[in-house]
Amino acid sequence: MQAEALTAALGPPQFERIGRVDGRYSVKRTPQFAIVELGPAQYKVSPDDLVISEKLKGVDVNDRLELGRVLMLGSRSETIIGRPHVLGASVTAVVEEQFQDAKVTVFKKRRRKNSRRTMGHRQELTSLRIVGIHGFEAPEAESPAAVAAAA
Repeated sequence: MQAEALTAALGPPQFERIGRVDGRYSVKRTPQFAIVELGPAQYKVSPDDLVISEKLKGVDVNDRLELGRVLMLGSRSETIIGRPHVLGASVTAVVEEQFQDAKVTVFKKRRRKNSRRTMGHRQELTSLRIVGIHGFEAPEAESPAAVAAAA
């Protein structure tokens, strides 16, 4: 019971591993977009987009992920804005690569003290290929009798 309350308070999980991709996969291009929260950033994605984000822990190359924190869905005919997330919406992605960014050199010097320090840093990144956007389907409408019985 407490786990359900905690999940309701925090919202949907950031991502969930739903399987692996063996071989080639195809992407159906549609004029849709979604704004997804992934790590500390938000990304506007469409099918067949390549998203480079901070490293996602616990995933491997060719894993199929379901991104659950969808903030907004849009198409030519409609826009759905979540408060804070769109209920029942998700974005499916495939992990294409995990790699390190170019080296960033940090140099610190204190004047007149002959004190210098050079450090380097490489950020770990994950590239995701967006396969599909789900959530535009109309939800099942409840019958008036069921609504009256619940009240």
